[in-house]
Amino acid sequence: MNVLFTALLSEGSIIDLDGTMLIQFVLFCVAFFVFRPLIFRPMVALFEAREAAIEGSKLEALRLQDEASAESEEFEVEMRRLRLQAGEERDRLRAEGKRLERAVLDRVREETDKLVAEAESKLSTEASRLRADLDGSVPVLAKQIASKMLNREVQ
Repeated sequence: MNVLFTALLSEGSIIDLDGTMLIQFVLFCVAFFVFRPLIFRPMVALFEAREAAIEGSKLEALRLQDEASAESEEFEVEMRRLRLQAGEERDRLRAEGKRLERAVLDRVREETDKLVAEAESKLSTEASRLRADLDGSVPVLAKQIASKMLNREVQ
């Protein structure tokens, strides 16, 4: 650090301007003009192409996102319409099922009532026939019971 201060405080310059400076400038210009078409321009073109591709991809992504959003809205509208239609169809089928249920129950009720009426008719006919049979067999049964109770023959 003392060396730097002494160099600054001295009257001499830090950089010496001599002939090597001109040689370095010429070498720099030659390298610049040689490397410019070989390296710098292709690199700049590559960077610009990459930026253009990124911007194009961003625009395409935004377009696709807008398109997907529009299709999603269309899908939701269609789903609402189909749900409404399905609900109406379900209600219609439910009403049809209830109507068929009532018809079947009415038919079964009529058949059951008819069968019950027939059974009651048969039962009352059979009961009448059995009563008549019993009325005819009562004297015989009474004699048999009396004979058993009295341990003798009853006339």
